[in-house]
Formats: sequence, C-alpha cells, structure tokens
Amino acid sequence: MQDSSDIQVVYLPALLPREAQLASDKQSEDIPLPYSFDAFGRNFELQLVPNRRLVSPEFRVWSDQGQEVTLSAVDSSCHFQHAGSNAVAAFSACRDHALHGLIVVDNSTYEVRPLPLGSGRAENGSGRTAHVIRRAPPPAPPGDDARLLRPRVRRPRAYPPRLKPGPPNYTIELALFLDEAAYKIFYPYLNYSESDLRDMLLAYINGVQALYQHSSLGTHIQLSLVRLTLLRSQPSSLPPHAERGRLLDSFCAYQRSLNVDDDDDPQHWDMALLLSGLDFYSEEGGRRNGVTMGLAPVGGVCLPAHACVVSEFGTSDMLGRPYPSAGFTSVYILAHEIGHNLGMHHDGTGNNCARDGYIMSPSRGTNGEASWSTCSARVVADLQWATCLFDGSDDLDAPSELQHERFGGAPGAVWSAKKQCEILLRDADAAPSPSGPAGEHCSQLACRTPHRAGYYYAGPALPGTPCGMHMWCQGGECVPAKALPTSSTTAKPDKDIDNTISGGWSPWREASCQSGCSDRSRGFRERRRVCTKPSTDACQGASYDVVLCDDTKVCGKKTRVGASELASRKCAEYASLLPELDPRGGGLQAPHDPTRMWMGCAVFCRRASGGGFYAPRVELNDAGKDPYFPDGTWCHNDGSQDYYCLQHHCLPENFKMNAQWHIWELPSQDVSGPFNARALSTPDDEAAAAAIKAYLSLDNAGVPLTRSALPPQIPEEPEENWEVVDYVDVPKQRKRSPRGYSPGT
Repeated sequence: MQDSSDIQVVYLPALLPREAQLASDKQSEDIPLPYSFDAFGRNFELQLVPNRRLVSPEFRVWSDQGQEVTLSAVDSSCHFQHAGSNAVAAFSACRDHALHGLIVVDNSTYEVRPLPLGSGRAENGSGRTAHVIRRAPPPAPPGDDARLLRPRVRRPRAYPPRLKPGPPNYTIELALFLDEAAYKIFYPYLNYSESDLRDMLLAYINGVQALYQHSSLGTHIQLSLVRLTLLRSQPSSLPPHAERGRLLDSFCAYQRSLNVDDDDDPQHWDMALLLSGLDFYSEEGGRRNGVTMGLAPVGGVCLPAHACVVSEFGTSDMLGRPYPSAGFTSVYILAHEIGHNLGMHHDGTGNNCARDGYIMSPSRGTNGEASWSTCSARVVADLQWATCLFDGSDDLDAPSELQHERFGGAPGAVWSAKKQCEILLRDADAAPSPSGPAGEHCSQLACRTPHRAGYYYAGPALPGTPCGMHMWCQGGECVPAKALPTSSTTAKPDKDIDNTISGGWSPWREASCQSGCSDRSRGFRERRRVCTKPSTDACQGASYDVVLCDDTKVCGKKTRVGASELASRKCAEYASLLPELDPRGGGLQAPHDPTRMWMGCAVFCRRASGGGFYAPRVELNDAGKDPYFPDGTWCHNDGSQDYYCLQHHCLPENFKMNAQWHIWELPSQDVSGPFNARALSTPDDEAAAAAIKAYLSLDNAGVPLTRSALPPQIPEEPEENWEVVDYVDVPKQRKRSPRGYSPGT
C-alpha cells in the first residue's frame, strides 16, 4: 500500500486532436510532440511520438459468429511513447482527453490515470483535466510469465518435467469465450466499453492465475491466453442451453471446430473456457436442480474434444439476487472447473482429504476455500502425462493492454474490494460492508449498497486486495504484501497549488435536483465522491449521499399528489410481479416510528386476501423495483420540524451525514442478513421468512402486526447446500499413455 504522499491529483493538459493528428502523420512521424507538466515537486518534460508497433497484425480479439476484430485496426494516433533517453514513458489518450500511462525516471515509476467520471473530474478552466498520479518503485522484473495472444514465433517444446531437472513447468494455453448472456450483463454496466470489458476479463483470468501459482498447489501452472472471444450474439452452432450437460456438449464441439490441431501452431489452445451469464441447471429425476455453477470433463485437458469447461459469471436468480457466481467469486468456480479438467476430483471423494476448506470442495459457496488441498497438489505433481502443457512460454511480447500478467498475480490491487462489490451487484455505489475488520474480506467479502437492504457475499476477495497496512489477501488469508512501495518524503506542493490535491476523498459531485412532486415534498440531489488513495478501504465514510433541495422548479405547475395516491400507483405496478398484492387495493404511507425509521418511507400495499397491508421490501429488494417513496417525500413532523425520506429513512430536515459515517449505521431496526440467492430452502429459512413478513405487515387500521424490537435476521446458508457433482468422466475408451493420450483423441 502507499501513503498519501505517493499520490497526487494533478490537472494535466489535453493532447488536442490537432496535435495528435500532427504527431500521427506518417510524414512527420519523426517530429516529437512536446508535452510537460509538474507533479511531486518536479517538472516532467516529454517528447511524444506515436507508437505504431503497439499492435501486431497477429493479435486478434474475436466476437460474434466468426467475426474477428483486428486490434491493429484500432486508431493508433492516440498511443504515444517518449522519444528521449532520459526517461521511459508511454501514454494513451484515446477518449475524452483522458491520459493513461506510465513514466519511469530516476528509479521511480509514475502511473497516470484520469480521475474517474462521477468523482468530480472536470477541467479547471484552462483546458486541463484532473488525473491521479501514483508514484511507486519500478516493478520487479518479470519471471517466466507467458504472453497473451502470441505472434507466430514459438520456442522449442520443453522436455517433459520428469525428464528435466528442477521443478516442472506447465503452461495451459487458453481460449476464453464470453457468451451473449454474460456480454449483455457486463457490457452495459461497463459503459458500453469493450476495452473495459476486456480489461475486466484479463483481471478475472489473472485471479485464476494467482490461484494456480499459490504455494499450496506445490507446482506453479502458468495460464497463457491465446484467444479471447466476445459473443455479442450467440452463434447458431453454440445454442444457449442453460441445461449444463447440453451446454457443455455444444461448447466442446464448438471450440473443437475452431481450434487448430497442431500443438506447435501459435493459435492452438490446450483448454477452452466458456464464461456464461446463463443460470445453469441440471435435470435430476425429472426436476431441475439450479445449484450447479459449472461443468467440466475430468482429465480432459490435451484431448481436443474434451478440453473444455463451462462456468457461470454474472448470474442472478429470477428475483435478481446474486448467485456466488455473480461476481469475482466466479474466479474460484472457474479455477475449480479447470482443476477437474486437469484430472482433479472433489476433496473427500475417493481420497483422504477434508471435504471442506479448499478450492476442490464439492460445495462452492461464498465462504473461504481459496487454497488447494494436498490431494489437488498430488494430481498436479503427477501431471507429466499432459504433454500439451510443456510448451515454452518465453515468446515475443504482446501489447501490455492484452496481458493478464500485468496484474502480477494480484488483481485485487487494481480491482479493489469496492470494485469487486460493484461487479457483484452491478452497482457503482456498492461498497464493502463497513462492519468488521478488513482482514475478514480475504475469506468472505461482504458488500452493501444504499439502494438495497441487507448485505451480499462476494466470496473470498481477489488475491492482492488490501486488507490492512502493508497487508493483502492471498489464498483467502490476510498476509504481508510481497512488494511494498518505499516510503518517500512528502513532495513540496507545486506553485500552482490549486492543481494538486493529496490522495483521499475527491470533492462531492452533485447531480441535478429531482422530486416525486408529492404533497409537502422536497427535492433531492444524489451526490458521489471517489477515493483517490490506492486502497478504497483507506477512505473512511460513504461514497454516496443524498441531500435535500428546493423542488419548486422541478415540479413547476404539476399537480402534487398525496402519499396515498403515489403509493397506490406503485402498488399496482408491484402487483404485476407479486400476486399476493391487490392491484386495485391501493396503498398507504405508514406513520413514522422512531424505532423503525424506514416505516414512513416504505410503500405498504393491500394484500389480495384483504388481510391488511404489506411492504414488499424483501421480494423487490433485487428486482429493480424501488419499494419506497422517493427521497424528499414528507414523512413526519415532530412539532418543531419536518422529516423527509432520505435513503429510505425518515429523517429530520436538518440531518447531515458525518464525513466518516454510513447510512447503514443508523439505529434503525431493519431486515438484515445475506440477500444472496439461496440454493435450498430450509425450515429455518421458512420460519424467518414468516416472521419477517409479520414484521413488514400492518393490519387494516395501519397498525404494525408485531412490535418486536428486532426483526429476525435472514439465516446464513450452510455451505453444504451448494454441494453438487459438477464434472463428467471422459469416455473410458480414451486411454492415457505414459506421454499422453492415444492418437485420435
């Protein structure tokens, strides 16, 4: 981790299109473009020239039905290198005058990134835009990392590990396919940027890579991406079967038709991976079992027809509640399925290892299990039969933006705990739960969002996720970080002090005033800020807030409606999803209760049975429907001041959020517990659900059915509920020989 003296927000001059065009003109390619700025008390003088060799014609990303997107076709006029000998620098300025790049000078590295949108990023009036600059020592020299999407240059095949002195060296050449369902989940969330989508997938694969280089495995296995395919639409030869067996069969045949037979061909892969946004199920005894999240043939690697794996990614249930595969927990699910394809069986099945606690556990929930058992390690130690994994991995460099290795086995250092929560819930306001020490994130990252009740488990945090001072997560544990930035003296501020801000919270950025335009209502503004420190855990307090505003102009001449009429409109909408509600029964606003601060802001709807009113907060929590009145709705007067709804709580109009405080810390008794999708319903679940329904109900007179001080918490789900057989056996006629599989496989 870095301290704030190693981070500054600096307003950088834009690389104007005219200058970029001049620099990219082939007739003037030797004419450098001067570029300078001040940071950390020093002046950076760069001479930028376009980098025309950034993308080789051999490197391709594929999409749709066989359509290849050649990266060299991307506009190269926005990628630059420093032409001088005093420093090494590379910049990209392809969108919105935002710069991404690195400068290495005087044994220090400076990373330059734009301050994210939504954080108050703006020009300072002189054409300069806010960027975050981080100072760190140079990265460690690379080891035997493979390169992604390698050109057509191949080192000779390595000797089999059993014939070569020293530890074995395995490289799995991978083809990664993202199906249409997953594409439609993540592409809109990532602001319709395939570049950002690709970056997320590379961080994802790097997380899997980190698990396969964990010390508990005994032998390091290198992952090397040969092909990345984004399926904007599902090809006819790969029908979107959610039934896992049919999906695996069709994917194995699909990838087999695309793969090159010759293992020495640089476009050949050893294993194909399908990340799918479909909710997998298996058919067992005529019934659907939705517990499964992946499927793989055991020992199928190096068999072209069986070297294939399918795994969920981004999946939620019908009510929108995330499965363990919804976020980066899918990294562990995919590592588990790859383990099957390498020949691993479940721990405790035909071996003497414990069933729980490791990656190859038969249950794959969200709690821990981020290291390998000795049984898995023994399988890898006896992997000499898989001769397709002996390829050398020191081929020519691929573009840095296409290398999953650039995350250094610690993708959590880039994809922070907050970003992991955002991916899980596809919500930019999601964040790690503020309760509990950061070290607990390593085994089970709990996430919350101001837009939903309860919390959600994202599974073990990604390797490299900060968990304390000079600590990060590895193998599900909080351990000392291997490489720490050196402490440096705080740099003296530049003369233009307004251009430099120390790392921490950015200024609040407020949205425009909105309003539900109900009787006596006020308007509301959402506001957001971002943490510019290397770890978002280092910034205390909330990144999202709501404040009141005058809604006179917003509502204009609109007729303001009463709370009951507004509730009735919402209840008619809810009833289309929940048959237990009467679509014509109307709704109401309950009186304020200081022990239940949500009551005056929740919409109560009449039950279809006529038995009082119910607030469908649990059922609609993840369904994309807001079961509350809009923020700014009047909800109470205590005789001295009015109260208004703010983030689903009825609060006094002069209420102010403390800078280091979360709305979740209000002393309001509320429904709590994990809201993840559940594998099975247990008697405890049913008992809790009945008690929660009573807690959220009113009688016909609008009086709460229960006055219990604390509602029951949704029970934690036992890990064994997720136990499933997620593998298939390779046909027995496929025989293994001492050096591999028999011909014709």
